[in-house]
Amino acid sequence: MTDITGTTPGEIKVQPGTLIDHEKIKTHFPSARIKKLMQSDEDIGKVAQGTPVAVGRALELFLCSLVEKSCETAYNQQSKKVTLQVLKKTIEENEKFDFLVGICDRYTGK
Repeated sequence: MTDITGTTPGEIKVQPGTLIDHEKIKTHFPSARIKKLMQSDEDIGKVAQGTPVAVGRALELFLCSLVEKSCETAYNQQSKKVTLQVLKKTIEENEKFDFLVGICDRYTGK
């Protein structure tokens, strides 16, 4: 696991070779909350029972991917922490995170 002891909010210490094993994820997003968020959209009608579970798992895997890529970016910059700047650079440099560029700019003041 990634060592996060002794960090300030918004930062993760990076140690090479400690990337997350996707099969050992112990945190899960609550299905009821995901279902509630999905149904808050007027265009979405009924939601099948397994859908929030699948969406939650997809969210977990997506976040693992973003954290892993951010750790790699930090390590390549000889940084020991994943900061907002490292996260932003990761989003800008990876095509699969392109949809986050606008959101990132909104929260970083660009």
